[in-house]
Amino acid sequence: VANLLIKSFRFAQQSSYDVVALQLANDMADRMRANLVQTNAGAFDNFDTKLGIPQISDANNLYKTACAGASSVCQPIAAAFDTAEWARRVTGGLPGGRAVICRDTNTWTTTGYAWACNETGGANAPLVIKIGWISRFNDSTDTGTADGLAADGSATVQIVVVVSPGVAS
Repeated sequence: VANLLIKSFRFAQQSSYDVVALQLANDMADRMRANLVQTNAGAFDNFDTKLGIPQISDANNLYKTACAGASSVCQPIAAAFDTAEWARRVTGGLPGGRAVICRDTNTWTTTGYAWACNETGGANAPLVIKIGWISRFNDSTDTGTADGLAADGSATVQIVVVVSPGVAS
């Protein structure tokens, strides 16, 4: 009974991580669609939380200071703010959380989803958001090793959301 309760707790916790990650991915996709000029210009491409979370000055923190310039001034500030704020939510809301935004023509491989991006096709390649975290499930042998770990001990991709199919308009 105790083992059943523990596994039930893990399923519930993993389910909550699934929901949080999906909400985060959809939130960023909406932010990118709302700032289409910067999205098309590549402002969000090749973003990886593993490389660190961007720092935003108080002047560019849209929670503290409203952008009062032309859209050509405010759109890049909004893009930088959105990625920094979103990255903090990913790394703070998911255990070992990692997120990548990139153009990728080969998200799925025979071994599963991959963090690496294949940008063949440039702007015509699909724009995707990948999110992963360290799972609460044990491995299949039930040795106690956490599932969802890459060979280097980092999280594996668990959710992929396509922001745009990659067809340039």
